[in-house]
Amino acid sequence: MKEAILYIPAINEELTRKFNEVCNIYKIIGFKHETPRYFNFKGFDMDTKILKIGSTQTNIFFEIQTDFDFIHSNEFWPEFKEWRTNFLKANHPTIETI
Repeated sequence: MKEAILYIPAINEELTRKFNEVCNIYKIIGFKHETPRYFNFKGFDMDTKILKIGSTQTNIFFEIQTDFDFIHSNEFWPEFKEWRTNFLKANHPTIETI
């Protein structure tokens, strides 16, 4: 059986910093449809190894430089969703998670 790759630990520091920035901006000037709870996997550039995470509702996004050669979105998404929900509950409880 293939062991699942854990993506979040390798990018946690930069992911936390950038997602926290998104949350803080949202709380100051964001509209309801711009909530960080809509952030998801938006793409991965295999040449530059840059992961793009952004809103499914708007064109708001951020990028993270990684060491990954490839990201399987079907593996990344559940891991990110759990991380995102836990992060919002722990650090930004005023932002709805569901």
